Amino acid sequence: MKDIAHPEFGRRLERACDGNPDVPQLNHGRLGWFTDQLAKHNVKVSVETIRKWFAGETRPRHLAMIALARILTVDESWLTTGKSPEFTDTQRKMHNVVAGGAVNLVAGFIQMDGGHPSFPDENDSLSTASKIDLYAIIRGAHYRFHINTVLGEDGEQYFLVPHAAREGAIVLGVVPMKGFAVRIYELDWDTIEKVGTRKSHAFEVKLEGSTFKEIKSFADRL
Repeated sequence: MKDIAHPEFGRRLERACDGNPDVPQLNHGRLGWFTDQLAKHNVKVSVETIRKWFAGETRPRHLAMIALARILTVDESWLTTGKSPEFTDTQRKMHNVVAGGAVNLVAGFIQMDGGHPSFPDENDSLSTASKIDLYAIIRGAHYRFHINTVLGEDGEQYFLVPHAAREGAIVLGVVPMKGFAVRIYELDWDTIEKVGTRKSHAFEVKLEGSTFKEIKSFADRL
C-alpha cells in the first residue's frame, strides 16, 4: 500500500480543478494537460509526478506550486497550506459563529413548517467533503443543505460559496434583516457560475442584482 503523505493537498488540487472550465475532466487528458501547461511556465514534470500530486503521495516544489496556482487561478497560499486568504483569523472565527447561528435558524424554520432537520455527525465524511451543514426531510423528500451567510455591507453584500458544496448539497443563502427577520435564498449553481467570481476555494457571488429564488416557506418541497 502506497504512503499517502499529503492527502489534504491532493484534495485541494482536485477542488481547484472543480469549476475551472479550462481543466479537462478526469480520464479525459487531465494529467497530460497539466504537463503541457506547466511546461509553458518553464516547469517540466512527468505525468506520473502529477498523478502523485493528485493522489497526495507527493507535493510540488516551490516553483511548480506557483505555476499550478497561476494555471488554476487560485491563491498560492491556499493551495499550499489550505488557509483561505479571503478571511483573517478573526474574520474567520466571527464568520463561523454567524454561520452556526444561520444553520440553527434554518433548522428551526424547517421544523416549524413540519419538516425533520438533523445535523451531521462528527464522523460524517460526506458532510465534510461536500460542506453539508444540515440534513432534512421535507414532505418525504431528503435534502442536504449547505448554509451560507451573506458578507459585506448593504449594497456590497455577497456570498462565498465553496466549490466543494457543488457535489451533493443545495446551497441556501441567509441574509439577516432589521429586527428578528431574515431572507433565505436558494443559490443555484447555474447562476453562481454565471455571475460569480472564482476565488481560491469558493465563488464570490454578489447579492445585489441577483436572480436567486427567495424561499418563503419550507412547508413544501424545494
